Amino acid sequence: MGTFVDGFAGAWTRAAADLTGDFVVARGEAIAYTLAVVVDDAAMGVTDVVRGDDILPATPAQVVLYRRLGLPEPQFYHVPLVVGKDGARLAKRHGDTRISTYRAAGITASQILTVLARSCGWLKMNETVSTLAELIPLFTWETVPSTPFIWDDALL
Repeated sequence: MGTFVDGFAGAWTRAAADLTGDFVVARGEAIAYTLAVVVDDAAMGVTDVVRGDDILPATPAQVVLYRRLGLPEPQFYHVPLVVGKDGARLAKRHGDTRISTYRAAGITASQILTVLARSCGWLKMNETVSTLAELIPLFTWETVPSTPFIWDDALL
């Protein structure tokens, strides 16, 4: 059973096979993703994993591997995705939404951080930040929305 408590999504109890079917742990000489991510995170001493909620269904299989391998299990936090105006996860169909593309177009790191911090409820509309360090004292899970954030370049 892949039973765990996600720090954002709450309690999850699922048989890994019910969600993913059999999962490959290796193909020939190549180690498959599920096994690789578990071993890699444990080797690096990862204690907290924050990722999109689209990956939440894959987590029970990872939890099973952590436990079977006797590895320390990180705390998971699966948050809603940033999506386009059409409600779909950002992809090429939305144009080039890579940070590097915005930076090349003259958008500052401060502008991007400010939009993202506002989307999490850490800043009011008239407030801005310049660095990630400024966000540390503002961080709280309580204000992160439980629904996807719709990215709009007009927010920049």
